[in-house]
This record gives sequence, C-alpha cells and structure tokens, in this order.
Amino acid sequence: MITLGTAARIAEPLTRAGHPVLGPFAVNGEPKCAEVDAMVAGFAGAAGVIALGGGAALDAAKLAACLAAASEPETQALDHALAARPLPAAALPLIALPTTAGTGSEVTRTAVATGPDGAKLWYWADALLPARVVLDPELTLSLPAHITAWTGMDAVAHALEAASSARATPPGIAFGTAALTILAEALPRAVADGSDIAARGDMLWGACLAGRAIEESGTHLGHAISHALGSLAPVHHGHATALALEATLPWLVGTDAAATRFAPVARAIGAETPAALPARFSALMRSVGISAALPEAARALSSSAVAEAMQTAANAPMLSAAPRPLDAATVAEVAALVTGLGAASPAVPA
Repeated sequence: MITLGTAARIAEPLTRAGHPVLGPFAVNGEPKCAEVDAMVAGFAGAAGVIALGGGAALDAAKLAACLAAASEPETQALDHALAARPLPAAALPLIALPTTAGTGSEVTRTAVATGPDGAKLWYWADALLPARVVLDPELTLSLPAHITAWTGMDAVAHALEAASSARATPPGIAFGTAALTILAEALPRAVADGSDIAARGDMLWGACLAGRAIEESGTHLGHAISHALGSLAPVHHGHATALALEATLPWLVGTDAAATRFAPVARAIGAETPAALPARFSALMRSVGISAALPEAARALSSSAVAEAMQTAANAPMLSAAPRPLDAATVAEVAALVTGLGAASPAVPA
C-alpha cells in the first residue's frame, strides 16, 4: 500500500486540510509485539489512527491504538497477551480500511500478535473494535491471485468454524452461513479475474460477515492447527487454515452429533449433507488453485511438534470449541492428518 501510493493518497486530503499525518507505519508479515510497541511510540500525540492493509496491519494498528491510550505509557504489548493484564478501556479512534477479504479484523474485538519466541498471542477487549470501517473493493484490486485465494479461504474458514462451533450462537450461525453462501460463489470469480470489482466487493462483504460470525461464536479446530503451524514455520495464516480444515473435516463430521452441527454449513456452501461437506470444501480449494499439500517450509514438521503447539494456552480455547471432543491422543491423531498432507494420506481416526 505504501509502494503503490495508496497510503499517500489517503494522507493527502488530511494534510491539505491542516491535519498533520504521522507515519505511515509498515507491518510486514505477522505483526510482532516489538513492532506494535514501536507503533505505540510513533502514535504519541495522535488524535486517531487509519489502519490500511490486511489482517496483520489491522490487528497491529488496533492493538497499538489501544495501548497508545493507556495511562501507563511504559506498558508493552507482551504484558497484555492472553489477558494477563487488562487492555485500556478506551483507544484512539480507528478507521479500518481492509485491503484483503480475509480476517474480518475490521469488525472484531480481538487481535493477534507474535511474541519473541514466535508464538501467536491473543488479545481481546471492547476497545479493539474499530470506530469506523470502510469496505472499498478498489483497495483489493492489486491483490495477487494466490493471496486472494489464501485470504479468501481464511474468511471461508471463519464462517464455517463459527457456524459449526460447540459454542455457536444463533447470530453466529446466521452470520456464518450467510458469509459462506457469498464467499463460495465469489471467491473463484475473484481469483480467476482480479479486476472483477463485483466479485471483490462480494468478497469484502462476505469476509466482514464472517468476522461478525467469529465475533459471536469464535473459531475451532482449523484455527487451532493453523496458529500452531504458524508458530512453527513461516506459513501464511489463510493457507494454513484452509489446509488444516481440508485435512480434518472428514474427522470433524464423523459422528452424528458433530454432523448435526455442520448441517447449516453444508447447505450454505453447496453440499447436500454434512457427509458431502469435505468433498465440497476440497473442490472449492482446487477451484482457487490450492493443492492438498503443505508448503515447503512446513513439510519437515513432526506431528508431535504440531500437536504440542496446538495445546498451548493460546490455542486451548479453540480446541475446546471443536464440535467433536479432543483429548491428547486425538490431538496427536489430528496433527498427523495435517503433517501427512502431500504424502500418503494417514488414516482418519475413528
């Protein structure tokens, strides 16, 4: 967004009107706690924040805008991870302009940042919710096809997991299924033709609805696995989440009780029954060019390392929200499904 001149175009009318503009502050890849702390220092004296970018940029800006309003300026991002210390009750007003249709961060009260050891850390507070959101499909036109696919599948995963979670609420199911219907139709179009402004607009709206779904119901197994993978190897979050769900959906729908939770999801995404959902999900993956194989950076990971990372304090709430119960042995079996991608497919645990 800086290289393309978009940040400058947004800043220009503010500067012309007499408002000093600080920054821009760049976020590359997953936001690091240290980067958030540097942003907090850079926000000194600011009246508000404009967050322009994908989920990483939005999360970092949300967290920094919150910490910049703290009464204790020495507070650092790491101090507040996993609610170890409450975040401030108010934040600098933030306008979110998402440039990817994926995370739904523009409508959530959560943020994720990476600690010094590479682990992904959760933050949650009412003050993290942006004051205003602008969904402009023109901001997503420059997104390459593979990033469109990865971020789009992240939105699909948000909607699917929120609507099938053991903690699913009626609003979460309603938002999730509505998002799935939109995303399943629009994502292949947006990947096939990045200039399709209607498809780009539908993707932004679908991702926003999926964000509202996880705000209501949260996520579960796919995201527990993707956060584990992301803490162990440099894998794009959306790509990892899509692969995690593809590997584990047959197991997730494998009992009558769990399958019942997936019935609305299956209908929304175009599968006749929950049993048909894994094949429909895989077909959507193939239609946007995502193969059923871990990226090179993650292929050497052991299932035991993935299983251990899945069970950290940050990931435990997502595991407990899965529509099928997981104990340590089952987590190990599920981790093997993921690390077996691209190799001989391991047997699905009973």
